[in-house]
Amino acid sequence: MSADNPLGDAVLLLLERLRNSRSVEERKLLEIASGAVAFLSNTGQIYRFEDFRQGMQPGRVRSFSFVDVIQYLEKLRTQTQSANDKETLRAASDALVFIESSGQHEELEDYLTYWRSSTLPPVIAAFETREQADAWLERQSAPPYKAKVLIGDEYHVVFATREDRDWPFIPIPLVAEFIENQLDKGLPPVVAAFDTHEQAKAWLSALAEPPRHAFITIGGKHHVAAYWKNVDHRAIYPFTLVDDLARERQAGDERLSRGKKLREE
Repeated sequence: MSADNPLGDAVLLLLERLRNSRSVEERKLLEIASGAVAFLSNTGQIYRFEDFRQGMQPGRVRSFSFVDVIQYLEKLRTQTQSANDKETLRAASDALVFIESSGQHEELEDYLTYWRSSTLPPVIAAFETREQADAWLERQSAPPYKAKVLIGDEYHVVFATREDRDWPFIPIPLVAEFIENQLDKGLPPVVAAFDTHEQAKAWLSALAEPPRHAFITIGGKHHVAAYWKNVDHRAIYPFTLVDDLARERQAGDERLSRGKKLREE
């Protein structure tokens, strides 16, 4: 398995089998298995999972909640000739045992709802400032590597590892990419219209449980209102983020072009 992310190979293998499966029952089991492994990976539980596996007894802990899924994965293990795939499928089974042992059924169900939908990715924490994020990371006994957090409403990936914390957070333009994907399908229908940003914020704050995302207009311009239930965080983003992303891409392409010309001279 990959040393960088021991769960990454399991996600790829299970998704490949999911794409190629024609059985409704198998697809259901593979969806749960792939979603569970992706849940651990994307919520930064790689180190916790590794530590759990090291402490597992030779007889292996049994699962009651995911018995059908684990039995199916064990069946796949006996059918494959690849030693690497056998270990990858074992990791997927252990991931389900870990989720049950750590009592994360509700969190997994919430993640699977996202997994089956087209919305903004979940986060494990939200901070107003980078200083708050740094202080939170320092308190973690094991960094939640590859988890997503919000800093000033902008997505970041936790890049700190046990060995290296020089680059703890990396910003990623997930909101802009989400809006871009929505625009590729045409302007989405709006659920509310406001004259000012303050009115839109008041509306979003007044909702007892907002949807994961909703499209609105402010002063006639499109925005997306987002809500992350697990961290109780709400934010509003303008569609102009797509224009900013396009400019950043263009600037990056120009830098690459200049670098290529310099190397050729």
